[in-house]
Amino acid sequence: MSETGVQQPKTARKVLIPAAIVGCALACVVVIALLPAKEMEAIPTTAPPVNVEALVVQALPELPDRFDLPAVVEPNRVVNVAAEVPGRIERIPLQEGASCKEGDPLVVLNTDLLKADCDCAAAAEKNNTAKYKRLYNLHKDGAVTDRDLDQAQADMLASQAQLQAAQARLVRSTILAPIAGIVNGIPVEKGEYVQPGMVVAEIVDIATAKVVAQVPEHDVQFLQIGDQAQMVADVRGEKKEFAGSITYISELADSQTRASRLEIAVDNTYRILRSGHIVRAVLTRTVLKNVVLVPLEAVIPMEDGKCVYVVSEGKAEQRDVKLGVIRGRSAQIVDGLAPGDTLIVSGHRFIAPGQAVNVVATDEGTQ
Repeated sequence: MSETGVQQPKTARKVLIPAAIVGCALACVVVIALLPAKEMEAIPTTAPPVNVEALVVQALPELPDRFDLPAVVEPNRVVNVAAEVPGRIERIPLQEGASCKEGDPLVVLNTDLLKADCDCAAAAEKNNTAKYKRLYNLHKDGAVTDRDLDQAQADMLASQAQLQAAQARLVRSTILAPIAGIVNGIPVEKGEYVQPGMVVAEIVDIATAKVVAQVPEHDVQFLQIGDQAQMVADVRGEKKEFAGSITYISELADSQTRASRLEIAVDNTYRILRSGHIVRAVLTRTVLKNVVLVPLEAVIPMEDGKCVYVVSEGKAEQRDVKLGVIRGRSAQIVDGLAPGDTLIVSGHRFIAPGQAVNVVATDEGTQ
């Protein structure tokens, strides 16, 4: 055999053996891939309990449903005192800013002319009365006609009325305070001549303050005269509260704002409140009974309502709730909670329904 013929078989074996090994390996891979895969079993895991703070729900026996409005303090009464008779001012006993009682003299007029009129009327009345008595006695004897007696009687009655009018004018020469209060203004001076109807003094009654508020139409329906109210005022930098009662509710609402004027009488004996003072009027719509009140932060807003979480057998239970009144940072639960439920108030945003919880703090009662 030639040299070429001897070497050809060896070369073929060198090529075929590795190819056969590779082919076998690929065949094994294909066979293994075609075998059905064995499903892997999931390793069971348990979520650790979430630490939460809870509150044992209790019902309040009563809860006033209150609202507050801005209000303005006004005097109870402002009276402009006018002269009723003409005359020259002789004396002004009280000065502006002084306190007065009902019946205190404010302005005293000169009475010379008034006294003369009174004396003249008294003399006429005396004369006519005596004349009537004489004629009356003569009339019984038939010496005087009925007509003469009637005329004498009319003269007597007229003179008596004139005397009473003169005496009244004399009395009215001293102008008296018609109410108790503060003499807020005296627009006349001593020596000035006044005419009937001329204002000589202004008296302000602020011992009872009148607090005026405008109540919206949806709230005024809950109020009535005699209801109690509270006022909160800033007095010399301090918050002070005053109690009062509703004395007036307008029957006509403002055509623009749809609000009704409401007046509250407040005892202001010490004149703490001044006219024009801005205060807050706290009014009560109604008094709710057996109220479940919870912290507002415990309520979770949902797309279709509100919910809370309670603890039930060591797990979180989601409850749909319906809210009532909101008071500060607390909310009334109308439906969805009952006294005795353990409400989660902290940590509730990190849990899901059915999740185990660990209550680390529990409060008794409601907020």
